[in-house]
Amino acid sequence: MSKVSIITPCYNAEKFIGKAIESVRSQSFTDWEYIIVDDGSTDNSAEVIASYTAIEPRLQLIKQQNGGVCNARNKGFKVCSPETKYLLFFDADDCLEVRMLEVMVTYLEQHPHVSMSYCDYWYIDTEDKVLPTNPYRRFVPSRFGIKELPYETSETPLIGVGSGSAVVMESCSVLRRCIYEKTLGWDECLGQGGEGIDLFMQFALLGKIHFIPKKLYKYRQYSYQSHRVINDKMQAEKLITKWTDGKWLTRDQQAKIAQAIWFYRGRLIPLREIQDARNLMQRWQVIQALSLYLKALKNYLLSLVNINPELI
Repeated sequence: MSKVSIITPCYNAEKFIGKAIESVRSQSFTDWEYIIVDDGSTDNSAEVIASYTAIEPRLQLIKQQNGGVCNARNKGFKVCSPETKYLLFFDADDCLEVRMLEVMVTYLEQHPHVSMSYCDYWYIDTEDKVLPTNPYRRFVPSRFGIKELPYETSETPLIGVGSGSAVVMESCSVLRRCIYEKTLGWDECLGQGGEGIDLFMQFALLGKIHFIPKKLYKYRQYSYQSHRVINDKMQAEKLITKWTDGKWLTRDQQAKIAQAIWFYRGRLIPLREIQDARNLMQRWQVIQALSLYLKALKNYLLSLVNINPELI
């Protein structure tokens, strides 16, 4: 019986999937099984994966018609061993640092009240060279604005996860399986871009989410990542609609979700609008900039009317 199930959806990743597999095989923590779901690739991804299954008994290849990343993740979970304790949904073009699983699993073993943990990451290019990476930052609301959580602070509250102000990357997260089984899984109707927030909000309602302040993951950046071009605003509105209509939620859970939506719409969106307005001003697009400034002010003032009493 393995302790960790690693699940990778793979679509046309023949150039990088071998490196992803090697980074798993190189882990200092060795008690894992690895399921790769080839999601209808039209390149040689399946052949590359098959060359590793011949030498790696912990690796399993599943082939299916193209169904999208969430569908592939759900398929991978269905075929993984039912006895595993932790889950890692790992992207096909990225890499793990050697001690990633060791550090993450040890933390969850020592903190049984934590539903999932996630780590910091590096950006890398197509040749595995580390790129300039912005410091990882998380924000929560204050009385009149927003405040940043210290980097070393472990707990990431639901209001940060649900609003997107604390970006929790799917592939950087090790999930407690017994909690995952209480969720609805990866929502195949949302599409890529909001599925992680959707799942992790469920985790935040069921337990604590903790951040491990170590760079244990390598997130690949390249110019032809067409599958990662996402309309964040549209995905956010789809999420808001789903969770606002969430009849499965208790009253207390509905209140927590409402606060995350309030923070997103009343503090984060105005901040982005102000930043966009400044950029317009620098290009002498004054009328458009003033319109954005007024819109940001209106949304911010509305957030003061509906403020959470706990912030006062």
